[in-house]
Amino acid sequence: MRRTKTAVLAIALCAAITLPAVAQKHPNTRKTYKQVISHLEEQWRQAQANNDVATADKLLADDYQGISAQGMVSTKAETLARIQARQVVVHNLQVTDEKINVHGDTAVVTSQVTVDATNNATQPPTEIHSNFRYTRVYVRYASGAWRITNFESTHIGDAPGRQQHEHAAQPPAPPPVTVKP
Repeated sequence: MRRTKTAVLAIALCAAITLPAVAQKHPNTRKTYKQVISHLEEQWRQAQANNDVATADKLLADDYQGISAQGMVSTKAETLARIQARQVVVHNLQVTDEKINVHGDTAVVTSQVTVDATNNATQPPTEIHSNFRYTRVYVRYASGAWRITNFESTHIGDAPGRQQHEHAAQPPAPPPVTVKP
């Protein structure tokens, strides 16, 4: 009887050690994780477009850090406050060239995005028409939940047909004056 219990414990221990390792390497698991992350990315975009604080709160890790294209660092609390205050209102968001790479319990998303939005944090509010590349990092916790831990964006140039990155909703400035010696 004791030998049977020992054998069962040994088998259970081996399964507990080897099955997670096999599952992480199994291509279907990685594919499933990619599908989960793709779905979470869509939830994040919808939360941004709809200023949905509750969804953003669920998606962001407590130790989240984001870095904007202007180099501003923000925590989860700061990001949620910005969403709640509707500092940026997204009118259109087009994502292209999205790549999702899963490495164990970490997923890295890179993408290009074209944004049309209003920045209400400036006075007067400014219109944003820009292209960015971004990296978003997700971590899978022991509970199985994926959370966004890091984000960084880089401005890559103006959207096609646009002249400025951000411009106020007012007449353009006069051309610069050239002084000749």
